[in-house]
Amino acid sequence: MMQACRLLFYFFNKGFFKEISADQLFNLMQGGYTLDMVVIGYGFLLYYVLRLVGGLLPLKVEMSRWFKALQDLTYFVPFTVVLFLNISDIGYFPFVLRRVNMEVFSEFEGKSYVGLYKDFIIEHWPLSLSFVILLLLGILGYRLIRFQRTEKMALPIWLNIPLSMALIVFIFFSMRGRWDFEGTPVALDKVVSRMSSQDQYPILLNTPIALLKGTEARHEYDFYTDEELPHIFTPYYQATPLSENDSLFGSMRGRNVMVIIMESMASEYIGFLNQGVEGHTSRTPFLDSLLPHTLYARYGFASGKRSVESFPSIFVSLPSFGGTFNDKDWEMSNYQHFNSFDTGLPLALKREGYTLKFYHGDSEGAMGFFPFLQKLGVDQQYTGDDYLAQHPNSKGDMYSEWGIHDLPFELAMASDMDNLKEPFGAFFFSLSNHYPFKVPKQFNDQFKGGSLPIHKTAEYADYALCQFFDKIKDAPWFQNTLFVLTADHTNQTDLPAYDNLAGHAAVPIAFYDPQGKLKGEINEYVVQHADILPTLLYLTGNTEPVLSYGNNVFDRSVEHFALNYFGGQYLLFTKDATIAMTTAGNITATSPVKHLQTDVTIEPSEKTVEHYSNLLRAIVQDYNHRIFSTSFSVKDVLPKGKER
Repeated sequence: MMQACRLLFYFFNKGFFKEISADQLFNLMQGGYTLDMVVIGYGFLLYYVLRLVGGLLPLKVEMSRWFKALQDLTYFVPFTVVLFLNISDIGYFPFVLRRVNMEVFSEFEGKSYVGLYKDFIIEHWPLSLSFVILLLLGILGYRLIRFQRTEKMALPIWLNIPLSMALIVFIFFSMRGRWDFEGTPVALDKVVSRMSSQDQYPILLNTPIALLKGTEARHEYDFYTDEELPHIFTPYYQATPLSENDSLFGSMRGRNVMVIIMESMASEYIGFLNQGVEGHTSRTPFLDSLLPHTLYARYGFASGKRSVESFPSIFVSLPSFGGTFNDKDWEMSNYQHFNSFDTGLPLALKREGYTLKFYHGDSEGAMGFFPFLQKLGVDQQYTGDDYLAQHPNSKGDMYSEWGIHDLPFELAMASDMDNLKEPFGAFFFSLSNHYPFKVPKQFNDQFKGGSLPIHKTAEYADYALCQFFDKIKDAPWFQNTLFVLTADHTNQTDLPAYDNLAGHAAVPIAFYDPQGKLKGEINEYVVQHADILPTLLYLTGNTEPVLSYGNNVFDRSVEHFALNYFGGQYLLFTKDATIAMTTAGNITATSPVKHLQTDVTIEPSEKTVEHYSNLLRAIVQDYNHRIFSTSFSVKDVLPKGKER
């Protein structure tokens, strides 16, 4: 069953992996077998105990109806659960490019799993059918080999005991995941050697192991000494004029700031960012018309594959590198310094007297977004609950289990923003462009969609944003507002141009000033989520020092890069190369991807690879050291002699 699930996982998600030969796939399955035995050892432990105990009991007891029913229960419950987890993960993988771990429970906290799985069962009916077939085969196999002991089959005690001991030894080593006493149990280092590339890691795993191991372990690295590290990288930023006559510095002082985070609105769906890309069809006519009037990044990057990974990067300039701010158990039990940051965009605005409000069509407190922003000084929110309270007869505006559809919510948000005291900071996170990728019934014919389910909801989300801007364009505060537009992460893909590491992280990042003071294309270097905070501090003339893993996009004197983490790899994107580092510290470098990182792809030189490899090592060492030993407080990065 486990190997069947592994094969299904590979064939359903084949497009996410480099071409794998039959021999290599067989090699991965051999490595996965060791991990499968761990699951079987733990999952069926009670069943094994009952079989062992039953062999020592009188025949009448072992063959009694209640004892056999208990054995059946201890077999089929874990069998069904393990099968369910593995099959579900096949459909979940394309959204996050990793196996499910414990973070999924905090990520979807407050959601009805029954409602979510109802959509999943229908949408992914081939997987649902696979689950039923494998479950029936499991039942059939169990019935065919079911052990029925008789008096004639009773083993003598001198044979029963050593056989039982042999089974115990087998179970013990199976649960360890290795056939020796060295190292730690379930040591993945023993099986990763089966991989020919890091992106094969999810094939090697199974879902119960991913849950058992939890969030991928952090490591304290010692690539550099404490004296060397600050000279390579220090996460510090303080806005200053870039030249003696810098008229842009502080030019947006006192302006309202609105950050718009579009759910899953990857660059791949936006026509304006894909001119000349073969086979591309735009899903975003409004964004295509708006972006030419903005200052936009030609090569924009998200900092993760999940919404909860984007918020720290956008608002605090802090990549999460696979961690999540809303997983309390993970934070407190393992890496208690993860939430020790004390600077961020909302805090900087609040100290300048800004009114702050968060808008999201989900229920209050969903996924920990507002509690996260509360820590940064945001004290007001407008949610799907508020919308329903104002519109009691609007249940039809609900989007499955997620919240209120974008169009009605954004129109209500526009009205609510009229009541905000200026200057304000408004932070909006959209919702509809999300699984199960359904638009309101009245728009089914209006939006035709395309080859992927998300194409239809991307069209709807773009339309909703268009209506929002159309409603606010005459508001007295509109001309005085600086808008930041981006997406939280990427999602489904079918364009070959995006079937790579850079493509899985490419999102729009744009600054829109209705007064027209900010226009043009940033194409000299890459731009990332973590660059938004330092850039806004520069534009608003806020000289507060902050901890930042990003840079001001207007500063050409610094090194620009984009950070990400998925597939068990720390990633650094630049215009010259892509650098990937495994948690074991192994580095691989590839050429920049044309259209996503550069206009002309050139193989990076050894010097370039060495430089950016050293930079990534330094960033990861600094980041993980702060998680384990120090903090993300700006006090830890202030230059000597400076005080806040």
